[in-house]
Amino acid sequence: MDQTSQRPESAARAPARAARALSLVASPLRLAHPNGAVPGSWSAALAGLGAWLEVEIASVPAPDAAAPVFAPWEGWSPAAFQNGGAAGLPEAQFVASYCLDHGHHARGAVDLVLLSPHPALCGAGGVDAAPLAGALRAMIRVAVAEGRGRIAIICHATQHGALERFRLAEERSLVPDGVAVCCLAIEDALPALMGPGAPWDAVIAMPDLRGIVFTLLSETSGLRGAWPMLWHSHGLRRVTCEVRGEGSVRLPLDAPALVQTLALALQAAGKTAAAQRLHARWADLRESGVTTLARGSAAPYATELSDPDLIAMISRENTSCKPARREWQALKSQPMINFGGHLRVLRVVSSKTANH
Repeated sequence: MDQTSQRPESAARAPARAARALSLVASPLRLAHPNGAVPGSWSAALAGLGAWLEVEIASVPAPDAAAPVFAPWEGWSPAAFQNGGAAGLPEAQFVASYCLDHGHHARGAVDLVLLSPHPALCGAGGVDAAPLAGALRAMIRVAVAEGRGRIAIICHATQHGALERFRLAEERSLVPDGVAVCCLAIEDALPALMGPGAPWDAVIAMPDLRGIVFTLLSETSGLRGAWPMLWHSHGLRRVTCEVRGEGSVRLPLDAPALVQTLALALQAAGKTAAAQRLHARWADLRESGVTTLARGSAAPYATELSDPDLIAMISRENTSCKPARREWQALKSQPMINFGGHLRVLRVVSSKTANH
């Protein structure tokens, strides 16, 4: 018997059932740029890294309350924090710069954060003034959130007594077990800062002392180039670099600085996997001796590349990049604020019909 002929006519003519396929789409990384423009060499490099990471980078006009200003080509000198702050110094509650190198060299690996309150908060009232006390608490929280266990507060001798009282009063509520916070006058901190390696992984320096501390850490770590620099005010507000000199300068493309600042922006936006993957690729190249002229050799053997070539080398790696042999403490912390980048948005991006 022809069984096909026995099917009910209604079933034979039944329309194919439609199955709609929904895809979970990550929201873009929103970054604002000063004057709405990115310098050409930085723009091409940023686009290349975004494509490799498969992260959409949405550029929005500044200011934008939902996106930090991303301008790693802005180089600010620590000297700009002296004498109440240079004209044009960006607004912030505090700043954090990162000294990082996993390379193999005589000084060994270094992973340190240098923090300072904004000079505008350090006027009349001293440590007892609410703005400065709030900034100090926020900086300690950042260091603790990044898993840093040895925190030093470096100040003028005239400030030491007040800061030591602050430390003792706040220690129980701010500092978990296993974390040590000390307060030192600059005269007492100098021997450690001038040694082969500072005994801390987080340093809070008063603004007028930032130049001294930054210079000594640069020398002893061997990292004399640009450091990624974050400006915080109830969350990340601006991403630049910190460099030697006076005031501010416009930097040529610096591939390691771009990689590190982009990783920090991704982390702040909640895109931790992308941040860690980017860092891991850079760290692997760095440990193998790949370097740029500004960064210097990281091993007895070295492959020196131009900054565009280093970005191109990073971007050619396949998507299954192995984890970094050494973590970056800065990528351990949780996002402090939602910049519109860490939430995943469910959207219908395709509709397919399947026959059954």
